[in-house]
Amino acid sequence: MKYALIVLVLATTFPARFASPQINWTKHTISDNFGGACSVHAQDINNDGLLDVIGAGWDINSIALWINNGGVPVSWTEQMIDTLFYGVSFVYAADIDGDEDTDVLASAWHGSELAWWENGGGNPIQWTKHSICAGFYNAHEITAADMDNDGDIDVLGAAALTDEIAWFKNDGLNPPGWTQHTISDSFDGARSLKATDIDGDGLLDVVGAALLANAVTWWHNNGDSTWTEYTLDSNFGMSHMVYSFDFDTDGDSDIVAVAYTSNDVAWWRNDGGSPVQFTKQTIDGSLLGALGVFAADINDDGNLDVLGTADITDDVVWYSNSGGSLISWTKQMIDGNCNGAWPVYAADLDNDGDIDALAAANASDAIYWYENGLIGISDNDGVWVGLNRLGATIIRGPIVLPRGTDFSILDISGRKVAHDEIGPGIYFIQNGGVICQKIVKIQ
Repeated sequence: MKYALIVLVLATTFPARFASPQINWTKHTISDNFGGACSVHAQDINNDGLLDVIGAGWDINSIALWINNGGVPVSWTEQMIDTLFYGVSFVYAADIDGDEDTDVLASAWHGSELAWWENGGGNPIQWTKHSICAGFYNAHEITAADMDNDGDIDVLGAAALTDEIAWFKNDGLNPPGWTQHTISDSFDGARSLKATDIDGDGLLDVVGAALLANAVTWWHNNGDSTWTEYTLDSNFGMSHMVYSFDFDTDGDSDIVAVAYTSNDVAWWRNDGGSPVQFTKQTIDGSLLGALGVFAADINDDGNLDVLGTADITDDVVWYSNSGGSLISWTKQMIDGNCNGAWPVYAADLDNDGDIDALAAANASDAIYWYENGLIGISDNDGVWVGLNRLGATIIRGPIVLPRGTDFSILDISGRKVAHDEIGPGIYFIQNGGVICQKIVKIQ
């Protein structure tokens, strides 16, 4: 169940040991036979209100869809979208043709192609492939956004062999035709790209990661079909993946990336200015063989946390964002046995109100989702108002805890209290000795 967001400022401190709660994760297998799993994405493909999963299988040249059937735990129905897309490396989803259903996009490393599959509806869904660009050599990543503000969804791609970052204009026809526009053809070993408005001018800029250039770069959209390049880092060892999120909640787009050989997870704070200035902070310099990165609010505190994968140590981890003007990061393990961990994503897969993790084990051909064990407040009797930026769950009325489990309530000093002792104030929910949730009782 989703709740409205409210902002409540609290001038109260609390013990440091409560600042970054541990989360218990339950590992579930979506598929254990998806050869060379290297990309995952979650979106509601069949419009039933549940998030489905799409994946890329490099070794088996396949794009798959797993329909989310709901249930506890969630059950999945597999459907192959394409089994002849050679060396499929990345998948994404968007409504490409404007018909209000979700289509699938993918890049093919060996096939050197960008393509999309039209969602024709039905059960099972009928898919029609449309090529966007053939001869886009060693296509590694694909994404979609309206780059020219004309109301149509355009496509962007990174081609490693030709060092190219490009966008493809959607002409709005049915099916769309595409015109290629090169942003850069000298981005050595281009691997990753995302579209975001870096400078707040209403035009989408592009951020990218280049493996051979060891670079994280952004290109300013000048609005006249030209681009101005700014390199943020040219020593980010074998830079592999990049995203853009607002980590410091100041309303502008920051950048996060991972580097394979320097084992780095880092973010660049957008400090504004013209041109925009960035300040780099290393989140972790020891994620061995860092390949995947994503961001989501894992612990429901109003701050975006970071997820990462380590190909060498088979780790899927998350870093808790402390918030504030000087962010600190706390590393916590999700899974230490994801064999050849590569892609990572985050979404509420079980529709319970918290954010789960999604990852793939490239070396063992498996796709997993990790159920987030963050404990919320039942609203059967009490009223759950929402979350504030300090991470407190604001409640009015009684505090209702799940039955049949080892829950207790602690006050601000860490003392266990009974339900009949709870007046207005700040409390913490504990489950089996682990602090799970901060709450503020209003009345």
